[in-house]
Amino acid sequence: MMKTISISFAIAASILLSYTGNAQLGNLKNKVQNAANKVKSKNDTKTPENNTEEKTPAANVKTNNDNTGNKAPENNTEQKTPGTNAKTMSNSNITVNSKYFLYEDLKLIPGATFYFSDKPFGSSHDGAKTNFRSSDFIYGRLELSNKTIEEAFKLTPMGKNYYIIFSFAVVSGTEGKYAQVNHNSVMLKPDEIKKSAFNFDILPDPANASTGIGMNYEYGFDALHVSGGPMYQIIDQSKFPDNGDYVIQLQFYFRPVDGWGNGLPNSKDWPGAEGAFQFNFNAADVAAIKKNFTAVHQNIKSTAFMLHAMPDTWPKTSRKLPDAELSPAALEAMIKAELSSSGDVLVKFAVANNSPNTTWIVQKNDLDVPTYQLLAENIYTIYKRDGKCFVGDVSIAKEYLGGGKYGKPYVRNVNVATSGYGTGVDCSAIK
Repeated sequence: MMKTISISFAIAASILLSYTGNAQLGNLKNKVQNAANKVKSKNDTKTPENNTEEKTPAANVKTNNDNTGNKAPENNTEQKTPGTNAKTMSNSNITVNSKYFLYEDLKLIPGATFYFSDKPFGSSHDGAKTNFRSSDFIYGRLELSNKTIEEAFKLTPMGKNYYIIFSFAVVSGTEGKYAQVNHNSVMLKPDEIKKSAFNFDILPDPANASTGIGMNYEYGFDALHVSGGPMYQIIDQSKFPDNGDYVIQLQFYFRPVDGWGNGLPNSKDWPGAEGAFQFNFNAADVAAIKKNFTAVHQNIKSTAFMLHAMPDTWPKTSRKLPDAELSPAALEAMIKAELSSSGDVLVKFAVANNSPNTTWIVQKNDLDVPTYQLLAENIYTIYKRDGKCFVGDVSIAKEYLGGGKYGKPYVRNVNVATSGYGTGVDCSAIK
């Protein structure tokens, strides 16, 4: 029996663009090209280069603790036939079919078990369930039998942050497919990787959202590129065209590095864990889901990076600028006025000591004519919004008046959402 895997140019381009420069996914470009161009037969011989072996139904049926067998990576558009590589969850009767994931041949971690609940987990999986409705909030917990998260997944950090890659698949009746997302990396804190269990959000209540997810690896993890609520990303009509029962499959994995720091090339060497739960979808819940996703996305920027001390970038001493128009009192008045226009309240500010003198950077238009000049010194702020405190910064400028003259200084931008800013800080830690 012959099977042709096709993938549209637009989706292929999207995948390649999303992962360009992404060391974690290594040879994804070659995998997509192979998937798009190769006609596969069940009699084909699989090689390390293309991993294009076809499998017959009911073959390679595994349990969660069986790590044998090689499985081929798939693209994100193929509708796959159930019955191959099915694994029964140790805590339920829901099967996980690996062929529905982008990478179906991961080295599954023995004893790794997912649990799910409609309430955040504590120190155990008490309250776990496997049946949910689209009106429910959903949380997850991964438990390992005898290793820490760091040991089992062989984690290495990106900067100061650790992460695990996650993947969803949506199954309806006899069909299923991989559900591609933009934010595909769960952020872990240094203390979390030392434990043998990890609690995380799936479809969280905005008030309880705490799991930061990264926008691929090349962007890293910061207040600009982080989001939350992993499963919110896959709730759309293409994946849930009808009301009714679905199975949501979840996969965690990581690509370890060799002694030279290079990611292992074969996905069969990547540690992983898989689980699933029942999901009854009703389109009447879509409006609430979208509203919750927006709230989670905004809230997570502060909760995922909440500071309990003053930021490391905060100047030990605020510099007094020699320009009389930029005195502490003048700066405070300017910043307060600008923040208040959006309902924010200035708590304090500090000027960094970037240079010995007040430095202005002239900005010009396409005709090389000055338009304004920008103060080079960084001015950091802490502001309060709805009773919560956040870190930010502002830029000070002077408009060009002509004849070599500039106007009075003013706040040109309030950069509360730039990289590293917009981060929540414990109000009681401000000093």
